[in-house]
Amino acid sequence: MEKNLIVAIVLSVAVLVLYNIFVLNRQIIPPRVQETGPWVEEERPSGVGEMPGTDQMLVEERVPSVRGAEEFTLENNQLRIVVTSQGGRIKSWYEKKSKRELIKEGTSTLDLYLSLPEGRKIDLNKTVFKPKLEEEGRKITFSWQSEEGLRVVKSLEIFPSGYQGLITLELGNLPLGGEYSLFWQKATGREGEGGEELAFSNGIFQQGLKEGVSRAYGREIGWMGIRAKKYLIILASLGAPRGGVFQDTLWGFRDSRPRSQWIVYAGPQSYSELRLANSQIRETTGQDYQLTGAMKLGVFGYLSVGLQRTLIFFYEHTGNYGLAIIFLTLIIQGIMLPLTFKQYESMQKMNVIQPEVQAVQKKFKGDPKAMQIEMMKVYKKYKVNPMGGCLPMLLPFPVIIVLYRSLLDFNFSENPSFLWIKDLGQPNIPLLLALGALMFLQQRISQRARPAAGQQEGMAKMMQFFPIFIIVILWSLPSGVMLYWFTSTLVSLLQNVLIARKRTALQVKR
Repeated sequence: MEKNLIVAIVLSVAVLVLYNIFVLNRQIIPPRVQETGPWVEEERPSGVGEMPGTDQMLVEERVPSVRGAEEFTLENNQLRIVVTSQGGRIKSWYEKKSKRELIKEGTSTLDLYLSLPEGRKIDLNKTVFKPKLEEEGRKITFSWQSEEGLRVVKSLEIFPSGYQGLITLELGNLPLGGEYSLFWQKATGREGEGGEELAFSNGIFQQGLKEGVSRAYGREIGWMGIRAKKYLIILASLGAPRGGVFQDTLWGFRDSRPRSQWIVYAGPQSYSELRLANSQIRETTGQDYQLTGAMKLGVFGYLSVGLQRTLIFFYEHTGNYGLAIIFLTLIIQGIMLPLTFKQYESMQKMNVIQPEVQAVQKKFKGDPKAMQIEMMKVYKKYKVNPMGGCLPMLLPFPVIIVLYRSLLDFNFSENPSFLWIKDLGQPNIPLLLALGALMFLQQRISQRARPAAGQQEGMAKMMQFFPIFIIVILWSLPSGVMLYWFTSTLVSLLQNVLIARKRTALQVKR
C-alpha cells in the first residue's frame, strides 16, 4: 500500500512538472524592444494623405516609418506593450506568461483614420504624435494638432493586472459630418496568422464559423474581435459607436463622438480574465457584453470554467479568494473521499492475502503461465480485484490537473490578499515552507503507521527528501496553487488517520 501511495504521489508531481515544461513554458523568443530611437525616413511625405472610404479600404500591412518617431513600453504583471509615436500605434503586444507575441513582426496596429467633409481623408498612421508617458509607465498619451486647428488626443492605459487596456480618443474641432475609424489588423501573432471573426450585436454573440458575422454593423454593435488558437483579441466600445466593419486586412469601428473610450483585450481564452474585463465594461456602460462567451472550449476547458465558476461562487459568499480556494478544495476532496477509501481498502486486502500470493509465486517460479492461473484463483477466492487499488488512484488525476490549471490561470486582482499572503497570484515562501513541513509530517505519520521492511525501507528513506523536491517544484507558482496543495495535503493527512482507525476493522471475506 505504501508503494502504491508513493507511486501515486510521484505520478501526480510528474504530470504537473511535464505540463509546466511542455505546455506552460514553451520557449518563444520575446520581441526585441527598443525603448526610444528614430525611425528610418520614408521617401513619401508624412502627415495628411488620401484614404479610401471605410467600406472599401485596403491598407498596406507595413506603414512606412517616419523620422523622429519614438517607441515606448507599457508594462504590467502579464503584458509588455510597445507603442510608437508614429500614429500612436501598437507595435508589440507581448504576453509574459505564455511568451506569445500577438502583433505581426514588423507591423503596427490600432490604426486611426479621419474622414472629413467634402471627401477629405487624413491617415494619422503616418503622423508623428507628441508623446507623454504617465501612470508609472502604464499609460501613454499621444497628441497632434493640424494647421487648421483639428486636435487629436489618443491614449492607451493598461491596468496593473490583466490583459486589457483602455483606449481614449478625444477629437477637438471635428467638423460637422466628420468621423473617424479605429482599426486593428487581422494579422495576429508573430507570423501574421488570421482568425475567426467574432461580434456582439444587439445583445447576441455571433461567430464567423457558426452563425456568421456581417461585413458591416450599425449602432447596435457592442464589440468585435478575432479568435485564433488559444487567444482572443477584442475591441469593445464603451458607448454607442456609429458602426463597425470587417474587411480583408482590418476590422474595427467607425465613430464621430468628440470623446470615446474603448476596452481592448488581447490575451488567452481565460474565463477569469475575460470576466474581469467584462465587469469593467459593465461598470461603465451598465451592459453585459458576455465576453466570456467568446471562449472556444474543449472538454477540459468546460471543466476548468466550471471549477472557476465554483471558486467565484464561494468568493461571492465569503468575500475572500483564500477561503474560496479552501472551500473548493474541501468539496473536491469530499467528492473523492469514497474513491480514496476504496483504494485503501483494496490495498489492505492485497496486504492480507500477500503471504498466500508469495507462496504461489515461489511454488510456480519457473512456470509464469501456471503462476498467473493460480494467482487468479487466489484473487477469486478472496474476492479481491488486483486493479482495485490502481483505478481509484488514477481517476483523480484529470481533476487534479484541471484544478491546478484553473488556479494557475486565475486572476485574483479583485481581492488578492489572504492572512499574511498579499497576493494569491504571486509566490509566497512562508506558505511553501509550511506546505513542505506538512508533507514531511504526513510522511512520518504514514511511516509510523506502516513500518517498512526490505525494499520498502529503502524507498521510505528516499521519500524523506520528497518534501524538498516539492518545494523546488512549487517555488515560483502562485500562492493560490500552494494554498490548494496545502489544504489538500492537510485533508489527506486527516484521511490517513481515519483510514488507520478503520484498517483494524477491515476483514477479508473468506
